[in-house]
Amino acid sequence: MAALRFHLKGTFDRLRCYRHIMAVLAKYGFGEVTGVLRSRLSLRLGEKALPSQAEQAVTTGSRPARVRLALEELGPTFVKLGQLLSTRPDLVSAEYIGELERLQDQVAPEPPDRIMAQLRRELGGQIESTFASFDKKPIAAGSIAQIHRAVTRDGLNVAVKVRRPDIVATIRAECEILQDLAGLLKSTLFVHETIDLEDMVAEFTEAVAKETDLANERRNQLRFSRQFADDPSVHIPEVYEDYCTAGVLTMEYIEGIKPTDKKAIAERELDCRVLAPRVTQFVLRQMFEFGFFHTDPHPGNFFLLPNNVLVPIDFGQVARLSVQDRRFFNEIVLSIVDRDATNIVRALERDDMLDEETDVHKLTADIEQLIDTYHDFRLKDIPFGTIGMQTFDLFRHNHVRPPTQFTLMLKSLMTIESVATSLDPEYILLEALKPHALRSSLRDFEPMQVLRNVRKAMQGAGDLASRLPEDVSLLLTKFRQGKLQ
Repeated sequence: MAALRFHLKGTFDRLRCYRHIMAVLAKYGFGEVTGVLRSRLSLRLGEKALPSQAEQAVTTGSRPARVRLALEELGPTFVKLGQLLSTRPDLVSAEYIGELERLQDQVAPEPPDRIMAQLRRELGGQIESTFASFDKKPIAAGSIAQIHRAVTRDGLNVAVKVRRPDIVATIRAECEILQDLAGLLKSTLFVHETIDLEDMVAEFTEAVAKETDLANERRNQLRFSRQFADDPSVHIPEVYEDYCTAGVLTMEYIEGIKPTDKKAIAERELDCRVLAPRVTQFVLRQMFEFGFFHTDPHPGNFFLLPNNVLVPIDFGQVARLSVQDRRFFNEIVLSIVDRDATNIVRALERDDMLDEETDVHKLTADIEQLIDTYHDFRLKDIPFGTIGMQTFDLFRHNHVRPPTQFTLMLKSLMTIESVATSLDPEYILLEALKPHALRSSLRDFEPMQVLRNVRKAMQGAGDLASRLPEDVSLLLTKFRQGKLQ
């Protein structure tokens, strides 16, 4: 069913959106959710403004499958939310992730006249003065943008990514609705106690705002290009900045094959035993060397060229890692490889990832049990993706709150392992992962890094000492005024 779109310009449109959301949820058998929304929205909007319960709800299929179907019917913003959740195994369980990963943007391409008008507005003039030819039929269409093939006036074959008209305002308005719904549904029985819905929607709103900004994607792509300039096995499509805006991204057109196209790989005589480590090293260097990585390295975001050259595409979803993020991840990876449960718990405690409900002894025992499960396995027989999902389940059950960056790193590694092993079933991610984590850890002990750490520690101590008299004076003043709590 074609997704219903809303341009929420007033109370009527907002009401129409609420009604549609509740109707779709009821249709797919989520009556308990619509019941809560009805009771809380009726106080604001009135009972008559809300839709009646669906007479014949869809109850066949698993609950995760019905969630996916509902999100697809609700439209692109909700699909994007589901796709984000599919990368967050710290928030949702494996069975939901399996369904959410199947979410597709069910959107038709924009009519040619609308997309050409949008392109003309973005480039500030006639398209004919910029492009010698422009194919109005897109080669790909997503919920945020679509891609067209073109040739510039100076003969460059390019791919032009054009943002859909009005999509920024539409997504912003629908995110406001999501934020409101999150507030209405928080603290309900069907929302897990470890999930802060409002924070989750705020995080989603920020992420999707970056994704709709093609200038942001351009900067990411240029940064990746600089970082991998010394690696002939990776080719980042060139960006043509003269033809770029916040709503248009023009880049080198690449004709490659997908990692999933086994027939084409065989016909082009590409070597999967070379490609598997290349796709993995591409991600590992981002994480451990640059601290800036692609958070969605699925097969659709790669092309393969002759000589086993890897071409990554679509740089809208990235994450940055602080020194502390990398240090924590290194410690967890090395502790898993060394089967050291105690050190994992120590790292979680040190970085304040446990809450008051966490039973440290149970957590340690659960980690030890997970590690023992694979004690007699050879490294090549340990499925990293399976361990990753079991780790997230363990964290959820023990009230562990891993940082978002850790979750994104681990999920990206799980994704790239599946890409690598689809190319070469004998490939072992853990063998590649351990040396990267070890080298990254050892950087903390390089002389210059040690000096920097000492300088920062001394500066922090000096700042504390200089503020101490003022803080003590403030404390005494509050005590005398009876304001000390």
